[in-house]
Amino acid sequence: MKHYFYKKAFLEQVQTFPLFLLTLSRRVRIGIVIFAYLLGISGLSFFFAQLHNGASMVLPIICLCWFFSYRGLVVSVFSTVVLIEIFYFHFLGHTLTILDVVGRALLGLVISSLIGLAICWLRTAIDLVHTARLQALAAEHERMLALEAQHQLAISYEQQRKINELKDQFLLNVSHELRTPLTVLGGSLELLKEYHEALDPMQREQMLEQAMANQEALAELVNRALDVTTAVSEVPLGQTTAVCIHQTLQETLAQLDPEDIGAYTLCLHVPEHITVRADPELLRQVLQNLFSNIFKYVPKQTEIHIETTQETPSSPVYLSVQDAGPGIPAEELPLLFEKFVRLRRDLAGTTRGMGLGLYICKRFMEAMQGRIWVESSGRPGEGCRFCLTLPPFFPS
Repeated sequence: MKHYFYKKAFLEQVQTFPLFLLTLSRRVRIGIVIFAYLLGISGLSFFFAQLHNGASMVLPIICLCWFFSYRGLVVSVFSTVVLIEIFYFHFLGHTLTILDVVGRALLGLVISSLIGLAICWLRTAIDLVHTARLQALAAEHERMLALEAQHQLAISYEQQRKINELKDQFLLNVSHELRTPLTVLGGSLELLKEYHEALDPMQREQMLEQAMANQEALAELVNRALDVTTAVSEVPLGQTTAVCIHQTLQETLAQLDPEDIGAYTLCLHVPEHITVRADPELLRQVLQNLFSNIFKYVPKQTEIHIETTQETPSSPVYLSVQDAGPGIPAEELPLLFEKFVRLRRDLAGTTRGMGLGLYICKRFMEAMQGRIWVESSGRPGEGCRFCLTLPPFFPS
């Protein structure tokens, strides 16, 4: 089998050798032609006296016609006839008549021309095929460039569409979040303007306090949006270290409102020995955001299942948080971790939010070389499962 492949490779090199010769420089090709003439003249010197033919001059004819096409044909035919006639006169001059000289010259001219024409036609056919191939390659290249440009245009269009969707989502979120405090603030100021004299000092003070409270709420919303969008551009990743998942969950739950914790049944299936390589503060913030969403959107008196698994000590650690809430529609899952995205049903409710919590979770998890995603059937009561993976910790 090995000899077969060697033989095949050798035959391929032999087949492509004439084409390789065409890639040589003009100086090298002229050198090969001169060498072919030396071989041809040597053949005439050794064999012409016995054989009386100029077969050895076929080699320079082939080289000239192959390298220089029809220009080489003229040179090779003329030089071949002249050389053969010289050798005829040298070896047989005393026996030749004028008719013999003319006849032999014509014979050499015809044979040389036929051989040269065959080589020139072959060279022309190869040139035409090569030109057609180059044109086909150029056309294919232009087609690929056009497809690439079309693909880039489609990507740009899709990115612009997503940007427009995010912009619309952001405007909806902002209008939803600002509407309530603006309405209360406007109502308080209008009452103070219309009934200022009719209100007693206590009522005026209450309305002013209400107006100031809503003004502070508006300022907090704006500042929070600006601070968060600035902060997530560069995630402040600290020193990653060994983090015990069980301990971190206990610390996170201890920082939450006891009333919120007591409103749900938490089922923890988290082994105490599992550790990950992470930033403890970032991981706590991710867990706090997930629990905050549960307290906002999941019905109370339901179960929350928190589970941690690891197939092998070198495998990534898998953490899941399963709730029994309304779930997430399938068409909204791809945008859930983008900036300023909130579910359509939440925009019509009273729950406030800027749609940045899950986006921050995603950025924090990526900073720790982990992942976060959500799984949901979208059917009410089946809830959704938020899944996290983090790299395991290996002691140095």
